[in-house]
Amino acid sequence: MTRILSVAVSCLLASLCVSARADSCDEDTLQSKDDDGTYLIMQSGAVYEVLAGDNVDSALWLPADDVMVCSRTVVYQGRSVLVYDIINKDENEKVGAIRRR
Repeated sequence: MTRILSVAVSCLLASLCVSARADSCDEDTLQSKDDDGTYLIMQSGAVYEVLAGDNVDSALWLPADDVMVCSRTVVYQGRSVLVYDIINKDENEKVGAIRRR
């Protein structure tokens, strides 16, 4: 029974890893943010709204932190939605976000 459960968990994790693969990644730098970390403004001019709950981490990020912005497409209610993972390379933290501009 333990072997079957282990195989099932491995298969589930493998499928999650495939669906979470990034479409593309770009380097950027945090220019500014609002006080609670909900909105991140990058030096490139891009503006991201951090997903609920993840702003606990981004609230502590500092301007001039180097980030990696990776886009990925997920299917939500039958529609393809572009979601971003913003990885703060200085803090070694990641938040999910949607692009507003």
